[in-house]
Amino acid sequence: MMKLLEKIGNAILTALIYLIASISSLFMRLLYRGRVKYTDPSAKQVMKQGAVLIANHKSHKDGFFLPMLLFPRRVFVLVTRKWYDKRFLKPLFERLPYIPIDLTQPDASWVSAAEEALKKGKCVLIFPEGKLEKNGKHEPFNSGFLLPVKHLDSPVIPMAIKGDYRLFHRQTLVVGKPVKLELNQKGRLSAILRTASEQCEREVFRLAGEADESKNEELIDSPLS
Repeated sequence: MMKLLEKIGNAILTALIYLIASISSLFMRLLYRGRVKYTDPSAKQVMKQGAVLIANHKSHKDGFFLPMLLFPRRVFVLVTRKWYDKRFLKPLFERLPYIPIDLTQPDASWVSAAEEALKKGKCVLIFPEGKLEKNGKHEPFNSGFLLPVKHLDSPVIPMAIKGDYRLFHRQTLVVGKPVKLELNQKGRLSAILRTASEQCEREVFRLAGEADESKNEELIDSPLS
């Protein structure tokens, strides 16, 4: 009986969390006027089959705002244990598509979780800087984000967040061309990953530095529209 009540309570809590997340998504869309801009239409098709999404990290809102913009594509987001394990946030993170990572010590569990999502055709969003940008200056990428890519030969899609989350001002996600990386070549793994990471880093911040909407580029709300 107790187990049954526990299952019912858990189901109710899960439904409530999804309802809250849906309402919050609607408000964020209205408050920040979110849009997605694709520089290459092939990214929309690649996302349908699963890919590693990488982006710059401007705010703690990024991990919620970006998946909301990419809806209905289900995106799993990598989040540090520092936030995942907070008492008032953990019930949400456990029931929504978030993958915890411990940045204070070697942690391979997130790689397995990310690979499982990718195998199911889902996307995995990673912020390779590992921390928020400060004063408009980006941090160097940590090359570990490429481990799932290496194991599964998954495509990488660079993205850039433009805007400062000012109320009722346009917040844009610029999605770049999918990148196919050669990570299984001969040589020292750390050097191969570092070279590929630097390539991805250049592409993300190239997108971040591009001019805002041009009349010749596609501007839509959803990758599956």
